[in-house]
Amino acid sequence: MNLKVETTFASTLYNQLAMQIIEAIDTNKLRVGDRLPSVNQACKLYNISRDTVLSAYKLLQEKQIVVAIQGKGFFVNQKRDIDSMRVFVLFDAMNQYKETLYRTLTESLGEKYEISISFHYYNAELFDTMVSNAVGHYDYYILMPHFNCDVRKTLDKIPAERLLLLDAFPHGYSANCSAVYQDFQNDSYEGLKSIYNKLSRYEALHIIYNDRFQYMPEGYKIGAYRFAGEFGYKVTIEPRFDIRNIERGHCYMAISERDLASFIKQAKEYELKIGEDVGLMSLDDTPLKEVLIGGVTTLTTDFGLMGEQAAKLIHNRQIERIANPWRLHDRESL
Repeated sequence: MNLKVETTFASTLYNQLAMQIIEAIDTNKLRVGDRLPSVNQACKLYNISRDTVLSAYKLLQEKQIVVAIQGKGFFVNQKRDIDSMRVFVLFDAMNQYKETLYRTLTESLGEKYEISISFHYYNAELFDTMVSNAVGHYDYYILMPHFNCDVRKTLDKIPAERLLLLDAFPHGYSANCSAVYQDFQNDSYEGLKSIYNKLSRYEALHIIYNDRFQYMPEGYKIGAYRFAGEFGYKVTIEPRFDIRNIERGHCYMAISERDLASFIKQAKEYELKIGEDVGLMSLDDTPLKEVLIGGVTTLTTDFGLMGEQAAKLIHNRQIERIANPWRLHDRESL
């Protein structure tokens, strides 16, 4: 293999060596299964240090272009663009707004990012297993830690400089990683405050969800109760609400789309007009909520912007924590 490493190039020596090995593979001068020169041989061949060779081989290993076999050396594993990055994405579940987030994230990252996506479905043990199995096999990790239990030990398995937390940021997590997250406590308080005049038409606001299948951030509860305390307005958070108990003159925030559909169906059965006899809100906006029953009022974050911001941090290798902005879509249901 005829390579030449130039000390006058601005590029680092190890990166030059790695790039030339990639070129040799792409032009079939090296083929899958071929053995690379040993570290000592490479030092003599290219007149570079042992550390430089090891750094180049390590980079190629991380990209899974080269594999090391103990006692035998380094071998070509596959053809792959050295600029490409393998990204592990772990969401809680897929739904309409997460689809918007994922689509925007992948489009913003571009073709050089090879993305593998999985789902933990709010199961902390499954989350830990999936992260443990992924560690060391990817260049970057994008995790959605939607849990009200402590998952910091799981997050600590990933080097902070390769980790980006999306949508939620665990309380007390201190590692210096990137994040684009919702400030649930502030968002719920400010969002409810912004529509107090409309809410005050109703006797109380009931936030309803199923805690066995739906993640409800503790911060969102705290913000809602802060709003209730400051404005003297009754807010109840009901994790296993019986949809048959909806009352005239009350307002309801349905967290899941299943509960939203059940509420609309039950209101129709009780001959209650939504937006007059009862109020209805939902968390997280979707195109369907924009047109359903003339439009459902939503408190939401901008999931498209969240995906764009995350991609930007990864492109720039930037470590920063960004609170994604909340938005109110005030529609006919309130």
